[in-house]
Amino acid sequence: MLLQFSIHNNIYIHVKWFSDNLDRVPLPFSRIITLTFLFWLAFTVLVLWFTSVIHTPLGRQKNVVHIHRWLDRIKPHTEIIMRTGLALGLSMQLLSGSYLAPEFNINSMWIILGLVGAVIFLFNKRTLPVSGAILFLLYVQAALTYGLFHAIDYLLYLGIVYYLFVSGTPLKKTAVAVMYICTGVSLAWLAMEKLTIPELACTVMGEYGLPTFGFSLENFVLISAFIEIGLAWAFIVGIMNRFTALLVSGVFIMTSLVFGHIEIIGHTIIHTVLILFLIEGVGNLRTPLQFHRSPLLRGLFVSVNFCLFMFGLMSLYIWMGKTF
Repeated sequence: MLLQFSIHNNIYIHVKWFSDNLDRVPLPFSRIITLTFLFWLAFTVLVLWFTSVIHTPLGRQKNVVHIHRWLDRIKPHTEIIMRTGLALGLSMQLLSGSYLAPEFNINSMWIILGLVGAVIFLFNKRTLPVSGAILFLLYVQAALTYGLFHAIDYLLYLGIVYYLFVSGTPLKKTAVAVMYICTGVSLAWLAMEKLTIPELACTVMGEYGLPTFGFSLENFVLISAFIEIGLAWAFIVGIMNRFTALLVSGVFIMTSLVFGHIEIIGHTIIHTVLILFLIEGVGNLRTPLQFHRSPLLRGLFVSVNFCLFMFGLMSLYIWMGKTF
């Protein structure tokens, strides 16, 4: 299964954290779509189809129900977990001289003050929207400095901003769904980097001597990209959310063992979001998958829309990569 590949520790390399050569532009469709590409696309679609079909029956298993009930008891504490993890992540960024991501360097005093203020305002529930506003301004600053094309990698921060803004309001029940979408798009955008500019990931893997487990370097990067976008789609439509969150978090932990402090700084806030997903599950709203009761309709919905999502996002990525 596609998910089995995700146990390897070099799948979620964030190339921009380890490569100084970011001048390459995305390849055109004619060079991306090959027989190998189509094979792994078909494989990914089949796995998504299968997981969408077993999603409900698996959730009814006695052991799974027991685990879900135990996690449901922790739900009242998710906000404090989110605030604590976010404060820790922002503090680590401040100490490392970066903000939001390891490659976004602090270059002005207002960014330092903003990070400090965002952390301080997280300690009081009433001031969470202030922290959200500061994070939004920092995201805008990153987009203006490094470009929107680069900033979309970290769209999950907009999900966090929304979570902080609606905390304590009736809209809080929508926060998890918004964060799933933002996190999913972030993962998918990173996958586009591997699909359209594979040389970047190949270069980093070659420099670090990472294993490819019998695949060629190019094929392994391609497989990694499909795993990433497959998991991203699982987040967006609501396929086995808790398992997916646990899976992604586990892989991030393994990458931290390989790449050290940069990965720890870059992934602390992401880990916090994934812990939130693990506890919350699908949240309080119906997921797109749940709008279809028939296994056949679910499989068709997931598969067809996955292809539309992937090729649509790839078109946008290629266009922005050549324009911005």
